[in-house]
Amino acid sequence: MKKLLPLAALILGAVSCAHEDDELKYEKVRVDHYNPDVRVAPEGDLQYMAFCSDEGRALSPWLASKSEAESKASSYRSEHPDRECTVLWRQRPGSEKLVPKHPRG
Repeated sequence: MKKLLPLAALILGAVSCAHEDDELKYEKVRVDHYNPDVRVAPEGDLQYMAFCSDEGRALSPWLASKSEAESKASSYRSEHPDRECTVLWRQRPGSEKLVPKHPRG
């Protein structure tokens, strides 16, 4: 029994050395990420704000003009191209409630 242990260790060592020559080969896999474009074109009495989502802060106050908010976001994006900026919108406080064009149901 004591002679079998060294013999088994010798056999296992030889088998493991035979597999060391086999190298692992990694293949690159291409992954296409799907980022849906979720944009809503609201209508009504709205306000717009340029917002930096990476910093979590407003880049402008609430403005009546969408183009002015987009301009502020664009100028910030040109200074900091690595940060994500967007334009948020809201219904002007005190105006009528927005009703969707195509209600669910």
